[in-house]
Amino acid sequence: MMRTKAASYALLAMYEIGRRQKSPNAANGIQAGDIAQKYKLPTAYCAKVLSQLARAGVLRSDRGPHGGFRLNRTPDKITLFDIFDGVGGLMPEAGVAAVPGLPNMVQGALNRAYNESATKLREILRKTNLTDVLGTNGR
Repeated sequence: MMRTKAASYALLAMYEIGRRQKSPNAANGIQAGDIAQKYKLPTAYCAKVLSQLARAGVLRSDRGPHGGFRLNRTPDKITLFDIFDGVGGLMPEAGVAAVPGLPNMVQGALNRAYNESATKLREILRKTNLTDVLGTNGR
């Protein structure tokens, strides 16, 4: 499954960067502080998430007066899996922690259900790209 805060901030930042890059005034990169301010996010945490996405190859980070963050690939080549995985936003595929006193048969059924749902979620995230998130007009 997903770790909500990091995954949510990452998706929100990717949406904003993707949306702004479609603009004719897209010569400059997007600053973490701009995204944080617009969406009322903690600036340091937003910067950390964007840096993680850059290290994962989803974004690129440029220094200088026109620096900031930009998409490293076209939106159709960036999947939700790439985004969430880039910030450690996906929970492990291995089953759930053992519940004390739960019969092995019940724990096994729970693990199988969890593993199957995790696999299906990852498949869906790999099929959904940033273009899908941006929609036809990115607004």
